[in-house]
Amino acid sequence: MLRFEVQSSLFQRQPSLSNDGNCGLQLESLIDSFIVMLALIGSAVWLRKRSVVKEGEQAVFARLVTDFALPALIFLSLSREPIDPSKFKLAFALFLAIAIVMVVAWIIGSWMRLERHVLGSVILVAGVGSTSTLGYSILQNIYGDNAEIMSEVVIMGEVGVILPLMTVGVAIASYFGGSQEEVNIRDAALKFVRSPIVIALLLGLTASAIGIPQDHRAVELLNNVLRIASNSLTFLVAFTIGLMLRPISLARIAYPLLLVSILKLIVEPLLAGVIANAMDLPELEENILILEAAMPSGALAAVIAARYGCDAAIASALLVATFALSLIAIPVIGYIAL
Repeated sequence: MLRFEVQSSLFQRQPSLSNDGNCGLQLESLIDSFIVMLALIGSAVWLRKRSVVKEGEQAVFARLVTDFALPALIFLSLSREPIDPSKFKLAFALFLAIAIVMVVAWIIGSWMRLERHVLGSVILVAGVGSTSTLGYSILQNIYGDNAEIMSEVVIMGEVGVILPLMTVGVAIASYFGGSQEEVNIRDAALKFVRSPIVIALLLGLTASAIGIPQDHRAVELLNNVLRIASNSLTFLVAFTIGLMLRPISLARIAYPLLLVSILKLIVEPLLAGVIANAMDLPELEENILILEAAMPSGALAAVIAARYGCDAAIASALLVATFALSLIAIPVIGYIAL
């Protein structure tokens, strides 16, 4: 409970939905969240070196993120507030930014004459970021327990990123990967639909539509359980990343890394800002969109690339490298955006 109490007090200063000039407060919260994240990642690396946490346990922490903490956050965020259809505008804006970046990555990667399997990995990790893991953690820390903001973040991440990745992303990976096994899109879609993340998304939307009374004791107890579970997201994400970090040889990935870093950490958030202005989004929503677009390459994108025959070594190396670079890029983007 100590960890949850520290997080609650540290990020208690949360801005309201009104655009009332809380830019400095949001930036300060962003920097605070990164300090906490770095401390937890460092703890994971230190515990790994002492063999307190084994290297092979990275998969356990990753599953706890996707099957425990993330579904709890999704359901808790969606179930407490009525869903406004306008919230899907953020999802569309983020999807559009990702789609444009992936097309640009394909064009430039083809011009660079990257190998087919490498190009598939580059396209996926250049466009798809850690919106549902690291992004949720950072925004949860910035905005605290604000259900309205977090419901927008969840819809944006799941509808604008995860759903296209598990459909269009699988098709891209299978096309460039040339996997030896036949790709069954139907089975992949069914597996996605049955995942705890999607189940939590559907249940949360249903609870929101029904309008469950939040003052009922049973609902309050459930929310308390889910809140504690969702508060573990930052810890679990940080430990997953810490267990994944390894020394990287830049010889083979120099050009792909340069391309992916520029597109993912610079072009995509700037493009998201342009799209937000074109759609005349409120300042708060624009800030959220830009920060989510600025997240480093997503672990799920690397997993999809490896699963369907793209270059797994390149995908994982780019994933770790973009995260390391994002420790500088995200605070800079946050300073500009907030």
